[in-house]
Amino acid sequence: MDERLLTIDELAEYLQVSAKTIYRMIHRKQIPCYKVANQWRFKWSVIQAWMENQNFRAPEESDKPGRSDT
Repeated sequence: MDERLLTIDELAEYLQVSAKTIYRMIHRKQIPCYKVANQWRFKWSVIQAWMENQNFRAPEESDKPGRSDT
């Protein structure tokens, strides 16, 4: 299980939405998140499970944020 934590910007890029949309989802309690100090974080494995529950199609393994094939 991948325990990587994503930032708002990384998650926004992954979901192809704006950071403002992510903040809105946090405020509405529509997305699982954690607050570390004063910053929001998203556990990769929890986001994957949430996406499956929301019937989203996850990008391919090589599309994961912070991952590179180079």
